Amino acid sequence: TPRPSRARRARCASRSRVVVVARASSNAAASTSSADASSSSHDDERVDARYRWRGHDVHYERSGRVDASRHVVLLHGFGVGTFHYESQLAELPMMMGEEAQLCVWAIDLVGQGASWPPAGEAAAPGFRYSVETWRDQIEDFLERVHLAGGDGGEKKKRAVYLAGNSLGGYLATYVAASCANEDLIRGVILLNATPFWAFTSADDAKWAPWKGALPTPRWIRAPLRLYWDSFRSAANVKGLLSLVYDSKERVDDALVENIIAPTNDANALDAFCSVVWSPKASIDFDEMLRRLREERRGVKIALMYGREDPWVVPLWGQRAKRAAPAATYYEIEKCGHCPAHESPRVVNELIAKYVDWCERGCVGDAPEGSACGVGRLVDGSPRNFFERADAAVAGSR
Repeated sequence: TPRPSRARRARCASRSRVVVVARASSNAAASTSSADASSSSHDDERVDARYRWRGHDVHYERSGRVDASRHVVLLHGFGVGTFHYESQLAELPMMMGEEAQLCVWAIDLVGQGASWPPAGEAAAPGFRYSVETWRDQIEDFLERVHLAGGDGGEKKKRAVYLAGNSLGGYLATYVAASCANEDLIRGVILLNATPFWAFTSADDAKWAPWKGALPTPRWIRAPLRLYWDSFRSAANVKGLLSLVYDSKERVDDALVENIIAPTNDANALDAFCSVVWSPKASIDFDEMLRRLREERRGVKIALMYGREDPWVVPLWGQRAKRAAPAATYYEIEKCGHCPAHESPRVVNELIAKYVDWCERGCVGDAPEGSACGVGRLVDGSPRNFFERADAAVAGSR
């Protein structure tokens, strides 16, 4: 899924309303009219759309009927975009059947994927590409775009499950634990969610020489500029992906090119600098899970973790399960840090079964796992010395 050209972005950015380009699953012609794309006759199409938010031309995709009873919103990890969820957008809506339809959405976080300021522009002074900004972006998207069906029309209550990988899982948890509308989110599906983000707390950031607010100081930008081209090189991107993917064949040239493409944006280096220097969230991951466990008990939680992830190792999934004992925990064998892309069929099956189970009132036991046996329901018990020691320390507190 190549990034749209700067010319197309400039045209889209000139409009304040949502701009939609429909990719028909049938022979229907593509349309650039939000009204056409949202009409009942085209609701099952793939839709590429944009809207303006805080000076950014935000990109998202939708697949499936917008009037479906069940909705999943996909949040990507750092450095990727909606293209990382191509298999979910293409296949998930068809896995529920006509009786229980599913609509799937995927959004690019600002400063990543295809969500950038219009061509020739930059983010406003003081803007941060921080976890707080992304949290606000997602909540705004759910309230202003998702509830309105993507066309800016009348808001309708839609049951939504936030599914996020890595940083996206962290953000899904943060939004669910802190959004103003407590009825907005039905559940969260965490795909190897990172349990931390950023280097300095809000308190420590008071003493930092820069807190990530644009514009980037020259003394920070200049040295990072020397490192930038090496960091975003095809060799380095492929090397990093190969470290965290268990299935190396999934690390192909198309994936590498899609990841590199956004880094060519004129604002990309400044966005990267801001990400690195911006402070942590106002609450940590454990507090987010505590709020879901104690204050927002209606939010269902599923953990779907690749077992071979060298970054978010199984110990972190077990910690999340202890923090949220009611969570449903699936472990995916022979899978690394990005299960939705690395093992899409297994993840799609698990999501479809889990959402269906939740929407039927969680009657009976949770789905056992995938039919192939690769994705299995587990209880989160520690298995090796390090995991047992971590559990023992946690139990002694």
